[in-house]
This record gives sequence, structure tokens and C-alpha cells, in this order.
Amino acid sequence: MMPRHRLLRVGSLAAAGVALFLACTYLFLPTQRVNELLGRLLADQGLSLAPQAHKSLLPGLAWRQPVLSSDQGPLLRFDRLGVRLRLLPLVTGQAVVGATGTVGKGHLDLGYGITGTDALELAAAGIQLSDIPFFKTALGATAGGTLWSEGRLTRTKGRLSGDLKLELKQLSFTGVKLGAFPLPDAANLRCQGMVRVTSGRARLESFTLQGEGLYMRLSGDLPDGASAATQPLNLTLEIMPKPEFLDKQKLVFLLLAKFAASPGVYKVPIKGTLLKPVIL
Repeated sequence: MMPRHRLLRVGSLAAAGVALFLACTYLFLPTQRVNELLGRLLADQGLSLAPQAHKSLLPGLAWRQPVLSSDQGPLLRFDRLGVRLRLLPLVTGQAVVGATGTVGKGHLDLGYGITGTDALELAAAGIQLSDIPFFKTALGATAGGTLWSEGRLTRTKGRLSGDLKLELKQLSFTGVKLGAFPLPDAANLRCQGMVRVTSGRARLESFTLQGEGLYMRLSGDLPDGASAATQPLNLTLEIMPKPEFLDKQKLVFLLLAKFAASPGVYKVPIKGTLLKPVIL
């Protein structure tokens, strides 16, 4: 067995070699080619990211106020966004890409393991839905509330497993329309749920939205992988309004009458894609 001091020496030399390799790679990194490759990958999903990335002080790439858009318009907007290879995991033989972003007073931290069993770690907090243009662009809606999420996925034999927890505080939305059908306006909802990934397949596990006069539950299979934006949705939204809430929005529930499963319970199928969800 190799003595401890020799192990430390070998480890230090390996870390120094990796650091030197990364420094050289970073210095000669063709940023334009990276931007072109990223542009092609996003274009395959009908997406674009602007402005282009530039090199950051620490080895990596950064964007100044980037906006992710589809042909419909902007979907996500960051104040700052950075991506870099994390150095510490390399010492243990793992390659992990880290991404950090800020949206107003909120933040997003994500680690993606290229190798090893740890595939994904996510932490997000303080993100205001009003700072996310997706709701206006894709749903034609105005939304408010604060998003929190965290979770971890592991990789076994090439398949992902784990869960991502979601929570929204004081959720409100008006003007949501999925295809030809509107959803009822709501305010001050308490929302919790989980995305569970099993053997590479993602499912939204009973995401509940509860407020005065209204209870809703969203669940179903979610698209995943590189083509998630264009894969079909398979979700069900259960809406259970109290009589006084239903009475205030009679027209909306009249249009949803075909989805009434029992008195006071509506089961609404949501199809389409993430960027163009529709009620069928």
C-alpha cells in the first residue's frame, strides 16, 4: 500500500496537472465556436439565447442579462448567468459543470455531473414569477408569487433517479388560456409538489394549489431529455371550486363544463408541449 505522504503528493500533482490543463484549455477556448454550438443545440428545440457568452474571470463562460426565447417571444430572463467546470470534484475523478444565475432578488444554483453517480443538484430560492416572461409569452397570463426548489438526481447504469421539490408562495395568476380554454383566475394560493424521476422517466407528483374557495391538483408525465421542449405533455389538472368561487367565474366554468367528472370536480387534460400547452 502506498504511504500516505506519497498519496498526498500524487494527488497534489494530479490536481496541479488538471488545473494547468484547464487553464490552457480556457486560454485557447474558441468562444465563438462554443456560442455557435450552443446556438445550434437550442435551435433544434426552437429556442435561442442572446446575447452570446463571453469568458469569465474564473475559468468558464458568462452572460450579461441573457434572455432565452422561442418564436413566441422571451421565456426566461436572467440578470447574470455563469457556467464553469467545478475544480474540486476533478480531484476525485468526477467532472461536474456548475451553473449559477440571478433573477431579481432570486438565485439559481445547478450542478450537472458529466461522470459519476451524482447527476444533478438543484437549489433555487426567492425567484419572483413576475420576473419570468414564460407566463406571458406561452400562456398569455400575468403571474405572481415566489418560487423555491431543491433536489438531487443520481445516475445508475445510465438512468436517472431522484426527486425535485417545488414550492410557490402567494401564487396568483390571471388570464391563463390553454388553447381555446381559459382557467379560472386565482390569488394567494399555497402550492407544493414534487417532480419524481424513476429509471429516467419524470413525473409531476400531485402538485397542489390551494386557496380560499379553490383547490387544484396537477399531475402527470413530464417530457425529459434534450428534446423536452418539443415532446408532448400528458398532464391532468383537477379543479375543485367551492360554490361561491364557481359563481364568481361562471363563464370560465361554463366553458370547462365538458370536463366535469362529478359535481364540483373538473378533470382537465393538458396536452401540447411545454412551450405551447393546450387543453383538449
